[in-house]
Amino acid sequence: MEKRTILVVDDDQGLRELIRINLEHDGYQVIQASNGVECLDKVREQRPDLVILDVMMPEMDGIEACRQLREFTQLPVLMLTARTQADDIITGLDQGADDYLLKPFNLDELAARLRALLRRAPPTYRPIVAGEGQIQMDQRSREVLVREALVDLTPTEYQLLRILMEQAGSVVEHETLLHAVWGQEYTRDNDYLKVYIWHLRRKIEADPRNPKLLLTEWGIGYRLLP
Repeated sequence: MEKRTILVVDDDQGLRELIRINLEHDGYQVIQASNGVECLDKVREQRPDLVILDVMMPEMDGIEACRQLREFTQLPVLMLTARTQADDIITGLDQGADDYLLKPFNLDELAARLRALLRRAPPTYRPIVAGEGQIQMDQRSREVLVREALVDLTPTEYQLLRILMEQAGSVVEHETLLHAVWGQEYTRDNDYLKVYIWHLRRKIEADPRNPKLLLTEWGIGYRLLP
């Protein structure tokens, strides 16, 4: 069975290491980040199955990181907060956290919470199918099949297609796509996004000038057929 990957985000390196040692002992693969900015980058790049996210961190706190995560992914988020910050629990849940744990916590309770969340979440490496069944993405191998033929995507094209496939059938706004794939500094660059959408259509559409799978919702964003 493939290992599930957990991202541990906390500015306390000692706590991160303690959690890492225990999770690896339980059979998980563990990656780490020290603040919310690193968290967003690691989620985009490495696609963990779950995020353990501290609230109080420099550069970007856990509340804001959770809010931004929810703009492009629904992976489970377990918030960590000190007992003196108990009001953060409501805020964290409102921003999309799935569960919370008060510091200091018992490692056995942490493990139980993770198991419960992961039971409700499919592995991120599960193949995704969209575009009326014409597009299949294998997240383990990062291979994409279009009408049963392997297509060669750049890393950026792959990330863009993955976001659209994960939300197939729904309109994904320009700002959401730009933020999820390129980061906050690109959220106004709609022309930049159009260039990549065109390149992507050339690889997934039978006729990219007359798209049938990846549709433009004028003034809003793009929608990939489910």
